[in-house]
Amino acid sequence: MLNHYFKIVFYLFPVLITAQNIDPVALEDEISKLNDQQHYETSLLKLNEIIEDPKSDSFDKAHAHIQMAYTFKRVYNYVMTINKLELAEIEAKKSIHKEELEAKILAEKMLVYFDMQDQSKVLMLLKKFNDNTVKHLTRETLAHYYTVLGSVAIWRDDYIKAEENLDHAIAILEKDNPKHLPNIYRAKLALYSTLGDYNKVMTAFDKGLYYAEKHNVPIYDIIIHEGLTKHYENIHDYENALKTQQLVSNKRDEYKATTNSEKLLALQNRLKQERLQIELEAEEKQQFYLSIISIFVIALIIILLILLRVYKQKNKLILHENQYIRKEVERLSTQIDTKHNAKTILESHNLTERQLEVIKLIKEGKTNKEIGVELFISENTVKYHLKAIYELLGVKNRIVLRQTYEL
Repeated sequence: MLNHYFKIVFYLFPVLITAQNIDPVALEDEISKLNDQQHYETSLLKLNEIIEDPKSDSFDKAHAHIQMAYTFKRVYNYVMTINKLELAEIEAKKSIHKEELEAKILAEKMLVYFDMQDQSKVLMLLKKFNDNTVKHLTRETLAHYYTVLGSVAIWRDDYIKAEENLDHAIAILEKDNPKHLPNIYRAKLALYSTLGDYNKVMTAFDKGLYYAEKHNVPIYDIIIHEGLTKHYENIHDYENALKTQQLVSNKRDEYKATTNSEKLLALQNRLKQERLQIELEAEEKQQFYLSIISIFVIALIIILLILLRVYKQKNKLILHENQYIRKEVERLSTQIDTKHNAKTILESHNLTERQLEVIKLIKEGKTNKEIGVELFISENTVKYHLKAIYELLGVKNRIVLRQTYEL
């Protein structure tokens, strides 16, 4: 049973540690609404919070950069749009969802160059698409992908294929997100203008304008009028072309794309400066903590060296003490042996009872006078016995006798 639980934890652990903090669909919907209301600075601030959040993983940061790209694209700042997509690409490479993210980023890059009317870049990026790439696209992005395919078919004079792809894109967006339909109708307007079908041109224009006004997306109002301006230029109706272009200019002034772009750049620079300041402060704190740790390590090394020195001295003292104890044991052992031998020698000299009594009292540390009193003999008699004992045992005095011999 325990092994079963361990297996569950083992398989769930990678999911737990790689769980995203954001819902990319909900995030895109929120940022899209803010951008529709021209609250671009709010969009950037929110997305920057995600990027700077330590809990955000590469998946989160990649989507935040993609949404930043959308925001800059809305104000026609294509340089920053591409920059944000490249930052998203860097994060995508570190994510377990790399394939999905890179497909989305590739599509967005192609759409940016499509808006910039850079046909060579669009065709180059289009070659990188395959079935595996397309399957990762959201329904909305897929609709824009078909719009590009339709426009490319127009460039190649394949008008039947162009209409098929554009109708496919319209079918997807009518079901999923009709807000973006003006973008498709602009492409259909261009197709019908090329074909010379002016009734369908106006029908495409009216439908595009309807959805732009219905969903209150000023940018789509502008682009559908731009499409009409190009149509008038194509048919050499310069009077209407001029009027429509003037209307587009007025709408752009209202939209304040340039001003909004400048505000976003200013905000972006401010956020960058704040991030650099935070990084600088973090680096200073890191240096401070490293200094404290270095001081602590040096102090610890000094203490260890002192303890090592004390340990060596203590070992030296212990060694000396052991040597002293060993010598003392050897000395005592020798002394014991000597005393044992001395006792043997003492017993082998056939000393008299009286001489043995004198030696015993000598060992007790008594003086000649005390020995005489003890044995009821005179002091001179004691001296006499001592002299005989010294000669018999071969010792010089009572001290040697007391240290050497034992009864």
